[in-house]
Amino acid sequence: MRIGQIDVPQSLLDTQRNDDLVIFAGAGVSMPPPSDYPSFEQLAEEIAADSALTREDHEPLERFLGRLESHGVMVHRLARDLLTDPTSRPNQLHYDLLSLFDPERGIRLVTTNFDLHFTTTARELFEDEIAIFNAPALPLGDRFEGIVYLHGSVERDPGQLVLTDRDFGRAYLTEGWARRFLQAMFARFTVLFVGYSHSDVVMNYLARGLPPD
Repeated sequence: MRIGQIDVPQSLLDTQRNDDLVIFAGAGVSMPPPSDYPSFEQLAEEIAADSALTREDHEPLERFLGRLESHGVMVHRLARDLLTDPTSRPNQLHYDLLSLFDPERGIRLVTTNFDLHFTTTARELFEDEIAIFNAPALPLGDRFEGIVYLHGSVERDPGQLVLTDRDFGRAYLTEGWARRFLQAMFARFTVLFVGYSHSDVVMNYLARGLPPD
């Protein structure tokens, strides 16, 4: 079944009716107009624009952002400022993804995006208030409903955004709150990824944070 720009297998829609579906949305969802927000790579380039530092060949984006921070660049605050553009609005993909859910049966959407377009869209689509969770204060991954900003959001302290290698290390390895949430979520639900590439930073950390099975 095609919903907007998404080809959604009927089996996933059946899963949703059985209360087993989670949408996992990445930066690609907020890139089309009228949202017009950057990919993670483009965001890193914009954060570094006024710095003398440049990204080295094959340097991971989160490591580059960590290097910028160590040289005094206000990485988290700049990211927050870049992703709170008042002219940016939810695009059709935000509406299509949330429209897959029947609010009476529960909405479960997880995003690594920092912008608030899913929150805005949910408030337009649904009469009842939808629970919103911002990292690092995450719910239990196997029993949550609502929208989860897995890496934080622009409405909270920018220092809590997961951007640098240090941030990712804490979230997925040393403190592990993102890893624990995802392990429980994948053990319980069927997950549809939208807006990611196989080379995405998040995919690399998921590979490290999830058990082999």
